[in-house]
Parts: sequence; C-alpha cells; structure tokens
Amino acid sequence: MEDSFKPNELKATLEMYKKLADDFTNHDTILKDKTVLLYLAYVLEVPDTEVVRLALDILEIFIKNVENYVHVTSTFGIREALDSVVNKYALDEPKLAKHAQSMKDDIERMKPPIYNLRSRCRRVIEPKKLKTHVIILHVHGLLPETRAELETTLIRIEGLVSLVVDVEHQRVTMRTLSNVTAKQIAEAIQKNTQNMEARLVTRNKFNQEFLVKLVHNDIDDCDEMPEYLPEEEEQEDEKDGVVSLFTGLRQSASTLYKSTAEFLHNSFYW
Repeated sequence: MEDSFKPNELKATLEMYKKLADDFTNHDTILKDKTVLLYLAYVLEVPDTEVVRLALDILEIFIKNVENYVHVTSTFGIREALDSVVNKYALDEPKLAKHAQSMKDDIERMKPPIYNLRSRCRRVIEPKKLKTHVIILHVHGLLPETRAELETTLIRIEGLVSLVVDVEHQRVTMRTLSNVTAKQIAEAIQKNTQNMEARLVTRNKFNQEFLVKLVHNDIDDCDEMPEYLPEEEEQEDEKDGVVSLFTGLRQSASTLYKSTAEFLHNSFYW
C-alpha cells in the first residue's frame, strides 16, 4: 500500500464524502450499499496521518447519527480498522489513537439499549423479569437540528430500554430500568448537550399535567413552584371552577396523550 497510494487523490475523495456526510438526510442513501464505509475502513490503513484523521472525522459523523446503527455494525472491517489505528498510533500519535478508541466505544453504545441490557444482565437477573418504568421529559431546546445530539446522549445511559423522541412537542418518552431516575437523565442531558434542559412531565392531585424542575443551579431554584400547564384562573363559584378545571385538563392532556400513543405504536420494545 505504501508504494501505490496517492494521498492527494485519497484526500479529494474523502473531502467529497465529508460534504455529503455533513447532511444527515444523505446518510441512508450513502450507506445502503456499504461502499463508503468499506472505503473508509480501507483508508484507515493508509500510512498517512492526515488521510487517517480525515477518514476518522467522516466516520465519526456517521456514528453520531444513531439511525446508522445497522449500517455501521453490519459492515465488516470498521471496528477492526479502528482497532488497528489504536494499536498503530498509540505511541507516536496518542490523540489519533484516543480518537479512534472513542469512536469504537461509541459504536458499541449505538446498539439498541435492549441488546445492551440483555448482554449485561442475562447472567444476573434471568429468568426473572426486568422491572422497568416509563419516564416522560419535556426537553427545552429540542429541535430537529439538536435531536441527534440528544439521542446520542440518551442511548449512553445505562438501563435505558426504549426511547421515543417527539421533536414537535419537545417530549422524550423512555422506558428504563426501575433504578434509573428522571434526575439522572436530566443531569446527563445538562452535562452532555448545549442549551437543553429537561423537566419531568407529571400530574398533580387534580390530574393536571405540570413540569418539575430536576436540576437546580441556584439555591433559589429549590423554592420554585411547579410550572402548571395550562394555568388555571381562580373562580369565585366552586362549581364553575370544577367544570373549568376538567375542561382545561382535556386540552392540556392532549399533548401527553399524543406522545404516549406514538410511543405505544412506534416503540418495538414496549
């Protein structure tokens, strides 16, 4: 390979792939025939650090998109090529080796959480049933362009069984092991994302939906009252107030109902 490869030609091809990879909507079409992934695995063996670094950058873009799980994990040679980079550059280019190792770890985390749970827990808790619960979060800052960042953060949480993201309503519905708390998830979101904050979606004794702040940055936050959705105006007549209360309930519950319905229909592991 050292005698035959031409770095300039390789870089030109890689630059073209990088432009295509930057748009996530291209990924499924690009990766279906595996040609690009096989080419990247081949290029990682080239004895040129600039070429290897560029190939790693492109592969990292594909790995960050969790929708590419099947494409990446079913292509033989990707993880092997990353292992080769780690071993080859561990001494001379430690940053390059660390980058490759981090990407290999991310590939493992890309697996649907249920597979990770089975492999980690089979010997300990089978044949007993896993005890799980559902957590619904409202994520301020969840947008189409930030969805991949949020999903990448959530699938790394140990104990996650299934996940449904509703970008339109900024809702995330998760089934997790019972030992995973909403606060742990909110802290992971705050730590690993930019400008995103998660609040627990729950209900009060009147069955009204409201949001609970999970991560407190200031002491004053501890005294913050729950953010009710929607706000109810005081009524002088108690009877009228009850009617108004349940009218508001039907309206405010629609968003949660839609998110839950989508979860029931779309989540494979429900």
